Amino acid sequence: MTRADPQDRSTDHVAPTPFSYGRIWWLAVGFLGVQLAFATYNAFLPLLYRGFFDSRAVIGLLMGTDNLIGIVLIPLIGAWSDRITSPLGRRLPFIVVAVPLAALTLAAIPFAAALLWTLILTEVAFTAAMHAYRAPMAAVIIDHTPPTKRSTSSGIAQLMGGIGVLVSFSALSLLFDIDPRLTFGAAALVLLASLAVLWWQAERFPVHIDNAPVASLHPVRDAATGIRRLLQSRHRGQLLLLSGMLVAYVGFAGLQAMFPIYGVEMLGLSGGRAAFLLTAFAGSFLVSALVAGMIGTRIGTIPTMLLGLGALPIIYLAAIAIDDVTAVAGVLVVAGFAWALFSVPAVALIGDLGGRDRVGFSLGIYYVFTMLGQMIGPFVLGAMMDLAGNRAMWAAAAVVSLAAFGLVRAGRARLGGDLELLAGQTHLVPAHEGR
Repeated sequence: MTRADPQDRSTDHVAPTPFSYGRIWWLAVGFLGVQLAFATYNAFLPLLYRGFFDSRAVIGLLMGTDNLIGIVLIPLIGAWSDRITSPLGRRLPFIVVAVPLAALTLAAIPFAAALLWTLILTEVAFTAAMHAYRAPMAAVIIDHTPPTKRSTSSGIAQLMGGIGVLVSFSALSLLFDIDPRLTFGAAALVLLASLAVLWWQAERFPVHIDNAPVASLHPVRDAATGIRRLLQSRHRGQLLLLSGMLVAYVGFAGLQAMFPIYGVEMLGLSGGRAAFLLTAFAGSFLVSALVAGMIGTRIGTIPTMLLGLGALPIIYLAAIAIDDVTAVAGVLVVAGFAWALFSVPAVALIGDLGGRDRVGFSLGIYYVFTMLGQMIGPFVLGAMMDLAGNRAMWAAAAVVSLAAFGLVRAGRARLGGDLELLAGQTHLVPAHEGR
């Protein structure tokens, strides 16, 4: 593995390592760890909260509000990871500190569930640690991939993340019915294993980004400047795209958090078996992720995203009248494919808009918007279930998916309908403006 001189990190002096999809597969193990940890958290924590609250809206609110810290951390650390100069490069310093903290607090959640306040504090600490390395983790994949191959690399990363979700909803859900401590402890061990793989495979100074030292380090100022300029009218198309992603994640996160309760109360399943049913969605996403990345490379990222978003409302509305467990599993399979068509190209699209020196910030902004959606989603769908019954979960998910379709389509129109021409050339916030 080639390493650059730590005193001279200009890409002009880095001996380029040939691009390898094999390396991307290894690096994507980090996504497996992230998605497995969050899937475990999202699927099983609401079941722990049922011991304290009857209201689905309150449970959804608690599942969302702890992510407020991520809204601050993600763009800040994303911008910081674009600027930092260290012997470990730009991304690894954040990963090697945050992953062990995330693993420790994830394993502690079932122990903390003895009291409400300790449970809340532990889950806040867990989400803070996860958000502290989420943007750098996503940036690692972009850093190691040339722009023309990023949609496919995103597909690989999402496929590995899908494996993580599948393991959580299958093997770890079965452990939950035995002892919740086994579920959370196993997920924590996977997180630590993913860190070991990243340490082994990640180039410290990959050649597809700007590794040159910077004269000063102002992550707070850089993040604030980038966010402020994103609100300007000439960046309206990008803002609409990000808003569409936010709204799409309202439906996704709401369903993920509320479905175990729906499965228990509407389908007559145990908590563990209700979460296990989500393996239908996760398995479909797993099979579809790489295909979705290839489709995004072939027909364009935004057309692929619109194809997935257009299908989701139809799928969710069809599920309202279904009570058979097998049929519900079939709905989740189709929904998993449609979600892959949307979410896989979205990451590649935003990464391209970061250019060579703003990848961390660009992906940080993406995670801010999607985390806002994940913060709002459980409350919105939980409130609809409180007001109109459990079946309203599907109707609410359909409405927000349709709204996301409209926003993404409007963003494409604002950008002239051919964003792929801008990939690798246009920054989410132009580099010369952020300095």
